[in-house]
Amino acid sequence: MDGPLSSAIKELKGVLKYLESYRSDDGFASTITDAKELAEILGVDSDFKSAQNVRPRRQKRQFDYESEDQAVQDPKTRLKVGFFFQTLDVTISSIKERFDQLQAHNSHFSFLYDISALKHMPLTVLLDNCTKLETFLTHQDLKDIDAQQLSDELQVLSHSIDETVSLTPLNVLQHVVEIGIDCYSNFAIALRILLTLPITVASGKRSFSKLKLIKTYLRSTMSEMRLMDLTIISIE
Repeated sequence: MDGPLSSAIKELKGVLKYLESYRSDDGFASTITDAKELAEILGVDSDFKSAQNVRPRRQKRQFDYESEDQAVQDPKTRLKVGFFFQTLDVTISSIKERFDQLQAHNSHFSFLYDISALKHMPLTVLLDNCTKLETFLTHQDLKDIDAQQLSDELQVLSHSIDETVSLTPLNVLQHVVEIGIDCYSNFAIALRILLTLPITVASGKRSFSKLKLIKTYLRSTMSEMRLMDLTIISIE
């Protein structure tokens, strides 16, 4: 059973595979074709025009260069190299960099998605997964779960849970709460952490500062409490 983290990672791998295959001459040709069709619909000239009377910029050559780098003059080639390929390179690199943590989370929690399958898992493998999760949830001398206790709880729960019902992590946690959370305390903690993990790393970024709009020169002497209240009102 795939959880939201596993599903998100599969979708990301598909996106990466598509972008890497799209970064090619064929992908650029397809983009140019679509752009020309759109330009015809909008009544816009779709021909590439070279800049007139533009003096080519000369870059300073370092002492270890054997020859000068020739600037790309063809506008179509310049668009492909300086924009199309560059944009895809940045996108692919950003996806790989930003979702490394998401893949790490999934590798530690993936065995908790299908509880009924754990009864067929060798005990050594189950204990190894629990130990990795305990290490992952440990900070200095503090740890959220105990690996041996979690392994024992999963062995009991995997044999006692009803397989006819939906065994999503949320349903299993609700079942554990009904039984008694004290009986499966380590498992309940692990599931609550799993269910509160975000499946995206997107973050909201402000395009402008609200503070500059609130604290103008006419309100420069307001108290901190009033400024805080106005900021909250502006946010809401």
